[in-house]
Amino acid sequence: MGLAFKKPEVALDRYPYDWRMKRFMPYNPNLFFIMGQKLKQPDAKGRTWWDKPYHISEYETVFDMAQDIEDSYISMNWFYKCSRRGEFVAVFDHICIDLDCYKYETNPTIQYHDLGENYEILLKFCDDNNIPRPSNILSSGRGIYLHYTFECPVPARCKGRFQATHRELLKKFIPWGADQATYDFSRVFRLPGSVNSQHPRRHRCEFLDYRGKFYDFSTLCDMVLPKKYEDYKKQKIARQERREKARVEYLARRKTNALVPDERGAQGFKGWASWAKKGLYDIKTLGFLRYRGPVRKGECDIFCHEAGILLAQISNPDNLPSNLEQWAEGVIDEGYIAKHMHNAMQTLYKKAGQDYSAKKRHKGYTTGTKTIIQKLGITREEMKHLSVLIDHEERLLRKRTKRQTEGRKERPHSTGQTREAWLAENNLSVSKPWEALNISRKTFYKRKKQGLI
Repeated sequence: MGLAFKKPEVALDRYPYDWRMKRFMPYNPNLFFIMGQKLKQPDAKGRTWWDKPYHISEYETVFDMAQDIEDSYISMNWFYKCSRRGEFVAVFDHICIDLDCYKYETNPTIQYHDLGENYEILLKFCDDNNIPRPSNILSSGRGIYLHYTFECPVPARCKGRFQATHRELLKKFIPWGADQATYDFSRVFRLPGSVNSQHPRRHRCEFLDYRGKFYDFSTLCDMVLPKKYEDYKKQKIARQERREKARVEYLARRKTNALVPDERGAQGFKGWASWAKKGLYDIKTLGFLRYRGPVRKGECDIFCHEAGILLAQISNPDNLPSNLEQWAEGVIDEGYIAKHMHNAMQTLYKKAGQDYSAKKRHKGYTTGTKTIIQKLGITREEMKHLSVLIDHEERLLRKRTKRQTEGRKERPHSTGQTREAWLAENNLSVSKPWEALNISRKTFYKRKKQGLI
């Protein structure tokens, strides 16, 4: 028989608990969960599976609607965007282990293993192999779900330890047919109360009688992983120290870094400093193109900030405010320069000074071409008047145009012949000289290559 279920007193004081799903729910009102369904036949779009995101406020309503529906699924974790992708996971509240019992190795004769009241077999397996007992055991029809529920939702920054613990638990349950591909964060599992259509008797997915304890996330990780968190941390620090000792600064590399402004890079510019100068001219040109005068007040911040980033690469941080003010003269509204510009650029000035003192190659912020284009909203028509703030397509167009222009020029060694005139004299496919020599075409080209003809 099942053990008595004890309410987690500490966690219930802080987080709401869903008794039907046996999980703690986060307080964050801006999270989403995913509902999915496996279709018996492809729909009009050819899909055999569909999923849909719902807001956390719709949890109770959607749960009631999904009851008694065949092959309905719910996401294992909570997302901060309406998308079932691992990168959008916000919090974890439990680990779900999927046991495919039709792959049960201990007793191969059991095809559709239903534990029923004999879940003590599984608990004994956990005790014999030093595996923590699951918080809940859910019968899914042909298989079993084991839930390790946390005392409180765990933030997404613990993804690494969460996934490592999940994988280690999957390895321990290999004899029970654990699905080794279910360690991703966006995994879904069958909704309790739904019907498993793959079972011969159309088994309903439901919780069994056993209710175990709820786990602190760090405690569960230390119980499952071969090393504790402190050991991993010490190992990481030792690895970083070994890398620092093994790091060698070559003389040639140091010379290259010192001569960066005088050496051309892959794009043909003399290093980052030369590119920054051309970028400053482009930003000024962009301002004149758009406003035919000073930049309007609503966009002065972004123009000055991008110009300040580029100026920080080619000027001393002590002179950066005066250089920026000199650049902004005639480009930015005078009232903004006098009252707001230097206050808005204080963080940039400070960061540029710190990087200059540390002798870093890039000072302040490092913004790429694509980012500058996106921030300033540069259009394709405006790129035609700029030199370096252009996208990949515009750069290829300029190369293609240059190549065509140079190709149209008459070369010094050109005889001025047209293609038709040249082919009339040199088209061997028409004259067929191999027939006059009474040899094959292949032999003709072979002897011509050897210099015999």
